[in-house]
Amino acid sequence: MRELRRALDIEDRDELATGLGISKSALAHYERGERTPDGDVLALYRQRYGININWIVTGEGAMFDDPAAAPAPAVAVDTKLLDRLAGIVTSVHRQAGIRIPAEKVAVEAGGLYNDLVNKVDDIRDQDEVAAMLPWIENRLRKRLDEATNEPGTGKRSAS
Repeated sequence: MRELRRALDIEDRDELATGLGISKSALAHYERGERTPDGDVLALYRQRYGININWIVTGEGAMFDDPAAAPAPAVAVDTKLLDRLAGIVTSVHRQAGIRIPAEKVAVEAGGLYNDLVNKVDDIRDQDEVAAMLPWIENRLRKRLDEATNEPGTGKRSAS
């Protein structure tokens, strides 16, 4: 039961207990294996969180009725990758002749990180991420070129 709470990414036992309409102490007993949840509680797990009741009872099968609807595991942000993306932001802006305030570098790097998360299968796969960095850099470069070539910006004149 504790594994289930962690899979739902709910750290606070009280939050899950409230979501199930049971007491925090009852949930603690279930998690420690001191008591077995009754059918009503099992039904609530299924209704509210999509938990596979067979998994709760036997430990067999998938934890969720629809594994595709299961919450994605929490992944810590790779600070080295974020630093590398900040370097790309700084470099591309410098090459484009655009000064970017230091506080905006982090925002821009965070955006690139989100682009990567949406593009790669596993953000923790360093080889896959490394292969996508040129794509990320090129995408930023194109975006800056489009922004600076917009009529009326005064940043570049049409030739």
